[in-house]
Amino acid sequence: MMFRVLLSTPDKTFFNGSADSVVCPGPEGYFGILARHAQMVAAVGIGILKIDSEGVSRLFVVDGGVVEVTPEETAVMADLVIPATDPADAEEKLEETKALRTVPVNIR
Repeated sequence: MMFRVLLSTPDKTFFNGSADSVVCPGPEGYFGILARHAQMVAAVGIGILKIDSEGVSRLFVVDGGVVEVTPEETAVMADLVIPATDPADAEEKLEETKALRTVPVNIR
């Protein structure tokens, strides 16, 4: 059974369509979402978000934001979304994103 999924940042929509499942990173680990999932709101952590739709997996590096789940749809409103072409590309982009988080900032 499929459900509607929206993945966006404040500036752009990256996915708006039907999906079989979503795997989303949270602050304490990954969680899965299927059709008719119980309602919930959760924080989005840094990691790889996977949307499976009709045998095709779409991968995105996400960092921060919120996910709202209802039985009919899931909306992921992320602070940062970077599309990836395959699992290796997603891992590479995730490591780059994590590295940017650790760059020291000098504020005076």
